[in-house]
Amino acid sequence: MEIIKTILDGNHYRYSFYPCVSSEQTLIFLLGALQDIESVNSFSKHFATKINCITIEIPGTGRTQNLASTVSIREQATMLHNLINYLGIKTAHIVGFSYATAIAVELCDIWPNVQSMSICGGVPGIPESGRLATKKMIAAAMDTSQRFAASFTESLTVRNHDIPKNEAIIRATKRSISSMSQDRIDMFFENSVRLLVHTPSNVQNIAIPCTICVGEFDPYVTLQTAKKFSSQLKHSHLVVIKNADHLVHLQHPNKVAALMLAQAETQQTLLNTLACIS
Repeated sequence: MEIIKTILDGNHYRYSFYPCVSSEQTLIFLLGALQDIESVNSFSKHFATKINCITIEIPGTGRTQNLASTVSIREQATMLHNLINYLGIKTAHIVGFSYATAIAVELCDIWPNVQSMSICGGVPGIPESGRLATKKMIAAAMDTSQRFAASFTESLTVRNHDIPKNEAIIRATKRSISSMSQDRIDMFFENSVRLLVHTPSNVQNIAIPCTICVGEFDPYVTLQTAKKFSSQLKHSHLVVIKNADHLVHLQHPNKVAALMLAQAETQQTLLNTLACIS
């Protein structure tokens, strides 16, 4: 896995290519608030079994340089669009986890060449079900990494014996966040404030095929919240993953990877079939 760093118009990016020799299509993979390219490597490699995958940390996410919350989600999406143009990508499927949802939705409004959008555990903003939790996490982020780790996991998880590896995943997530640098925690702070004041653009105009995936017990992006988001999209398929909360990608990684790839894989199969016929 080679991670490429570049600067465009003074903005810092990290990205990594995962080629697929059997595909001419591209999937752009955007990450959640505390994720980086390294932590989602297994998903990127899974996507690349069917389609060329480029996993991107746009400015203000992952291990890039922090951006003040005065920079809007729309501006972050424009930065992503600038990288897409720089890389010469003509069309792409978009896959996004959590925080990336808002950026993906804005990209659909900016760039007409998005072929499909697949989202896991996200809506384009802070849901009503998560506003209080977000404020608590922001406050904890200004204290200690241990307090922030506890607030983060308590806000996004539930204790349920039916969730695979529930307690182990919660403990591991706390440990991982507790060891994060202050720069990463500060980035979470800025991104959370950014989302709190964000109003999404033209969701109802998105006409591409969409998959919206949510954990059955997610206390942050609740099932009701995900349903509302899905209903605003013209061609959307809502998928509820049983026995999962907001950390559904850790609890059911294979299922989430398959669901996130489904839209792109369907189109890939159709194109291959048409090529054989012609």
